[in-house]
Amino acid sequence: MLEGFEKFTQQGRSFKPKISIRKRGQIGFNNGSINKFKLDSFDFVILYMNKDENKIAFEFTNDSNKDGAIKLVKRKNNYFVSGKSFLDFYSVSYEETMPMDATWNEEAQVAIAQIPELDKESTESESSSECDEHTDVENSE
Repeated sequence: MLEGFEKFTQQGRSFKPKISIRKRGQIGFNNGSINKFKLDSFDFVILYMNKDENKIAFEFTNDSNKDGAIKLVKRKNNYFVSGKSFLDFYSVSYEETMPMDATWNEEAQVAIAQIPELDKESTESESSSECDEHTDVENSE
């Protein structure tokens, strides 16, 4: 045996927590977030939006009477909530699936995900032909 080593046997599973905005307006949780945020222990999610920082916070709860509680749908390797109303209200696009890295905020007891910046070219070309000083072509990857 290899002393001091631990055998890795979990191949094919995702451990990095990601939350995705899906094309149908669902907000999905990968295996990494299911495990990290202990989603098996919760039945509802409350969504919060930080418009200034373009972030979504997720409060997990079992209290269906909490204001804003949305049922967490649990299917094998596919946990999600219906987020269409939330996304529409805050004008968050779900035309394309957007995976987001998720982190845990210990103080607030919520998961937080940063909404990716959308490609601004299409909206900029419609509104103005001037150069936008915020567009950084070299670092667009």
